[in-house]
Amino acid sequence: MVPDGSHGGLLERDPELAAAAHAVDELVAGATAGGPVRGGILVYRGEAGIGKTTLLREIQRTARDRCTVLTARGGETLTSVPFHVTRQLLQPALDRFDEEDVRLLCGGHFDLLAPALGLAPPPSASAAPADPQGVRDGLAKLLERLADRLRDRPPVLLVDDAHWADAESLAWLDAFTRIRRDRRLPALVVLAHRPLSEGPQRTGVPAVLAALADRAVVTLGLHALTLDATAALARETLGGHADEPFCRELWSVTSGNPYETVELLAKARDRMLEPVAGSASLLRGLGAEARGGGLVARLEELGVGPTQLARAIAVLGADSTPGLLASLAGMNPTEVAEHAELLRQARIVTTRADREAQTGRAQGKPTGPDADPGTEDASTPTTTREPTHPESAPCEPAFPEPAHPEPTHLKPVHPGAANPSPAHLEFAHPLIASAVYGSMSPAARTALHGQAAWVLTAAGHGPAAVSRHLLEVHPDEDQDVVAQLRAAAVEHLAVGAPDAARRCLERALTEPPGPDAYATVLYELGCASLLTAPAATVRHLSSALGLPGLGDDLRIDATYRLAQALAHNNQLREAARVLAAEAARTPPGTDRRRLQAANFMYEGFQAVEEDGPARSRRLADLTAHFTGADNSERALLTVRGFDAMMRGEPADEVVRLCDLALVDGIPARGLGWTDPTWGFEIPSLTGIAYAFSDRPDQAGILFTEAVRAFEISGWSGAHLAFAHTLLGLVHRRRGNLPRAQHYLEEGLRLADRVGNGLPVHWDTACLLVDTLVARGRTAEARSVADHYSFGPPWPGAIVLPDGPSVLGRLLLAEGRVEEAVDTLEAAAEALVGRGRHHVVWAPWPLDLARALAPTDPDRAAGIAAEARAHAERIGTPTALGEALRCTALVADPPEARRLLTEAVAHLAASPSRYEEARAHLDLARATGSTAALAKATELAAACGASLHTPDAVTARASFHPPE
Repeated sequence: MVPDGSHGGLLERDPELAAAAHAVDELVAGATAGGPVRGGILVYRGEAGIGKTTLLREIQRTARDRCTVLTARGGETLTSVPFHVTRQLLQPALDRFDEEDVRLLCGGHFDLLAPALGLAPPPSASAAPADPQGVRDGLAKLLERLADRLRDRPPVLLVDDAHWADAESLAWLDAFTRIRRDRRLPALVVLAHRPLSEGPQRTGVPAVLAALADRAVVTLGLHALTLDATAALARETLGGHADEPFCRELWSVTSGNPYETVELLAKARDRMLEPVAGSASLLRGLGAEARGGGLVARLEELGVGPTQLARAIAVLGADSTPGLLASLAGMNPTEVAEHAELLRQARIVTTRADREAQTGRAQGKPTGPDADPGTEDASTPTTTREPTHPESAPCEPAFPEPAHPEPTHLKPVHPGAANPSPAHLEFAHPLIASAVYGSMSPAARTALHGQAAWVLTAAGHGPAAVSRHLLEVHPDEDQDVVAQLRAAAVEHLAVGAPDAARRCLERALTEPPGPDAYATVLYELGCASLLTAPAATVRHLSSALGLPGLGDDLRIDATYRLAQALAHNNQLREAARVLAAEAARTPPGTDRRRLQAANFMYEGFQAVEEDGPARSRRLADLTAHFTGADNSERALLTVRGFDAMMRGEPADEVVRLCDLALVDGIPARGLGWTDPTWGFEIPSLTGIAYAFSDRPDQAGILFTEAVRAFEISGWSGAHLAFAHTLLGLVHRRRGNLPRAQHYLEEGLRLADRVGNGLPVHWDTACLLVDTLVARGRTAEARSVADHYSFGPPWPGAIVLPDGPSVLGRLLLAEGRVEEAVDTLEAAAEALVGRGRHHVVWAPWPLDLARALAPTDPDRAAGIAAEARAHAERIGTPTALGEALRCTALVADPPEARRLLTEAVAHLAASPSRYEEARAHLDLARATGSTAALAKATELAAACGASLHTPDAVTARASFHPPE
């Protein structure tokens, strides 16, 4: 069907335009009403030349009067440039704000986000790499705040050629579109890209595009033109006398592809071909000139100069300014201008001035010298262009070439962020760009990329901008290339693009570096892969340590990071072995103590250990005379304090060790939450030891600072998830169960965004199951356990608190007593042999005694007595109160009442309000005391727990008759 022209002259695109119009109407209606926003995702898919760009341009035209339209386009040769699409979209939008407003939009993360946006130079090489998740989240929140500021003209983001978008920008859009759980986005995101490869094993950009399509309001495939539409277009272009045989041959030659149809009609018009049957046989030859080899042949017919210039544009891409093109093609400015004009006349290239002139005509605005620059639509970035082909054509003229408008208030400083000049050259269509780029021999293309690298360097572009060209050149043992690629990797890491850094360093290794630098580059590559590919980090750092060339400091750091990667890869035993071996060859001192601290830590983290008591003795002997004189002593004291807590040593000693590990109650400088030298584990262990030693206030101070430090630094992935988990632990120990549940659920939400089966998933799911069981929400606890596969096979690392103990508690709550007994006995076997007897961290003896009391009271009494002995050694009111509650189960009624009275007194002196409520309930059942029952009910309500429907664990405490 041929529309009547109400959609800007587009042919056979009514459904696609109707979907976009409805989405824009919904977006504007929600913003105007001041109610919930109603944005979303639209996806258009189609082959090259099918009309995606023209469709987006029409959406832009219809939306610009009511919305802030932001446009961007991927580039075939720019996929390796991080945040390239992001900058195209956001720089023009931020241009309307002054610097103070931009900082407010960044939400306190300007220093983190500005380098990624190209608004500030990357931090110094000594700064810690930016967390990719933090950058993505920060940019997503920036766009959300921007949408709120632009609520009167809500943003519409149009991304053309999204299949060539950089991975970092697509990850940002993916994060933004997940920002609302109800999928009501504050903006409309419209993506156009070529069809994705089939199959479930998509990775990288295709996987992200598929995920975005899964959340899209609608995904539409664009079809080729019908014979009727092709004929209508032919008659509109060449005249109404175009006959049916001519139109049918036109349709056959182009297969209804809009771009090829328009190009072929333009050639026919240029040749003054009569659109009649007698001319139809000439169409196939003309059509071959519009694509592939025919297009290249047409280019070469223009001469050597235009061909060289076109190839230079193909290589430089968004950097195709006249000055750089002249340097790369070996021409003077006059020659560049003359050859560019020939390419423009042949419809091979276009300029920004052409686009602006077309935009002015399409919007009914004056163009040329008399045009008023103040009439430009403030909602449309200056990169907007209109077609260079007939306006009625459904073809795909070039959407804005990837480029970065220069903000007025914050001048872009990142490479590639310069404002394109009016003479900035680009190809009229991506098919032309691909054909020209592909027509060069590999050797010629490689040589031209090498020349482009040096041209950009001489023009003052930074290493990151140059690196995309260096990635394409042949290795030649050029140490300058190695140095530039290493510098580019530093810049990429600073903006949160570790994959781009990895590509640079892998390419540097193939150059290769000199013998004195090879191991160092391997070390840098291993560090760059740490956050995204622990297995690759293990490989690279192991190789680096096996080669000469690493200085002592780098060797220590490489060993430490290798151990971290092994631990993250669930290879704790190997991590500990690597550290022990390097510590043995390191002279006594700070470096050796750093390695020892990590070695003892990872040995203690193992779920299974050959001789835990012996390790604990070695650790105690090593730290016996430490005073916390430096950070290496403080780190070892922290590990010793955590180990002492797990073993059930006196809490006063645990607290003394933790106090020594801190300076004025907080981590020492260099041992903080975001310090790259020691890692976040050291302050975590201190806080956990405090929490299980009845010092939740001290733990809460540390963990609140962890959340603040991670948020300020933009670490919004697994680190922030774990910090929420630790705060959940604090509230669980205090008995504030709803608050604990809130933090733990948020921890899981944050962890889920990072991946699956992470260590933080185990810890958080374990604590959440324990919290939900305490609240009497057994079904919810089971749902969490099943969703996160909480149960055997257990991970290679310990779980916080002890996983089998918590699973046994859940099984008892479900009435699955035999399974619970088996699980708790397995926990006992694993922990007793390692000398770990903390009855609050691993409460298996308390629950096992409860489970056995009705059927095997003698064994239950033995377990309870042993638990009481360990609790008395620990000495905290919580441990004592819980052990006395357990002992009362197997005592005669008078003794049980006495024990429960004592348990209530201990727990009243503890921070553990939930356990106190349970003790009052046990006492009420044993004595019939209404006062004890009232107190239990009051405490339970304050804790957010229900005592009206006791779970199976609690019910087993009520077999004694009341007095």
